[in-house]
Amino acid sequence: MLSESEAVFLNRCLREIPATGRIEDIEFTEEQVLELISDASLAESDLNRGWARFFDSRSKDVVEDGISTGETVEMYRLSPEIIANDWADEVDDNSWFSETRLEQVDDESWCFIAQSDGRGELTFRLFFNGRRVEEYSPDALKNSFAVWFVEPRHTPDERATFRWAEFLQDDFWEDLQRNLLRIQEPRTVDICRLNSVAASDNMEGIEDAIKYKFRDLELEVEEDPEEDITEIEEYIDGPILFGAKEDQDSSYLIVCECDRSPNQLHLHYVRDGKPAYLSDSNHAEDVREFTRSKVKRYNELSAKKKDVLPILKWSAALLGAIGVSQVIPLFTFFGVQPNSQMVTNSMIGVLVVSLLIGIGVFVYMMLPVVAFRRFSWTRDGGLLN
Repeated sequence: MLSESEAVFLNRCLREIPATGRIEDIEFTEEQVLELISDASLAESDLNRGWARFFDSRSKDVVEDGISTGETVEMYRLSPEIIANDWADEVDDNSWFSETRLEQVDDESWCFIAQSDGRGELTFRLFFNGRRVEEYSPDALKNSFAVWFVEPRHTPDERATFRWAEFLQDDFWEDLQRNLLRIQEPRTVDICRLNSVAASDNMEGIEDAIKYKFRDLELEVEEDPEEDITEIEEYIDGPILFGAKEDQDSSYLIVCECDRSPNQLHLHYVRDGKPAYLSDSNHAEDVREFTRSKVKRYNELSAKKKDVLPILKWSAALLGAIGVSQVIPLFTFFGVQPNSQMVTNSMIGVLVVSLLIGIGVFVYMMLPVVAFRRFSWTRDGGLLN
């Protein structure tokens, strides 16, 4: 565990390590350490566990004019192992992660692995050498980050690189989660649920609609886009169905069913081998809207088609009930003879009206069936499409 005073003290000491230097090459005398404590506006008593615990020490011969005096002086060198372990304990003491572990990579680097309920497994590579930070390639899309203790001259990806002291701030994890949401999402745009009626009945039709729109937008359909962008498999774990090349700078729209959007057929926009924001694509929204409108129309027509038979049966029963035997008693009630010309003409009228109503109901109810049969996944919208 690191106290606030210890963190301030370590921050002052680490500033003495040059970006291109090795931490093991920088040594301090006790007098120099005490000066660093004073520079940090601390007193030696503020460090409850003492300052020496953060250092490895050795005795060095005192030499004057190239000749050993026979005396020795104690030299102190910061201990990356002690600092890394205390730092990891401090981070683990927060409630941010369900589980953490620290693994040593070499004398200047450790790997801090954290399990997060919201963002999965995150890997933080700790460096005590500024040059190695500059050479490392963190990737926020893969939940891989760099943490520096010795400040580098520059960082390859500021969004995925952190100073060690940032983790000691109470709002660090909240800020990191918010940044991860911004960086990692939205990386997909959903087209339809895989358990929808359209997908269950005719997934091939949905794929045809997407390919049709790709070509309509003058994009080149790629049946195996992963052959051109092999690194995409590092980010997308799931079946890639096909895609389309959007322009000449290796940007693609990819259709897949990966776990980035579970149980959904969806689009990715890939640029330079990595998933990018869909808003950066010039065509993703057009493809999505066209295909979703087709899926929605198919689902509506399918539901109406299923309702036709029950309603037709109900209508036939109702019209059948309005027959001669139900109408004649009305004439008798009003004193009209059932065999009169008036009754005959009226009955003919009732039958004609019933027939017209029946035909009208039949035609109206058959429209969804006709529309369903005329439905096309590739034609643009019309009266029946």
